[in-house]
Amino acid sequence: MTPEEALNRVVEIVGGQTALANAVSKKTGRSIRQQHVWNWLHRDGGIPAAYAPFLESLCHEHGEEISCSLLCPDFYPDE
Repeated sequence: MTPEEALNRVVEIVGGQTALANAVSKKTGRSIRQQHVWNWLHRDGGIPAAYAPFLESLCHEHGEEISCSLLCPDFYPDE
């Protein structure tokens, strides 16, 4: 699975771009909007590496496993 596919899967798991933005905002205390998620998917080439653990945690809360190493392999090499 590529990082892009992993991020798309996270969006599906959480329930869409807006739901992901709201969930990340709650976890981080930062204001993340749907537009940020769209940018990660279509413009920025993925998520900022600092958000990978939060996305991994959200997936786990939904009973799914998407690891930091799938989302940001350059920053979180496979162990």
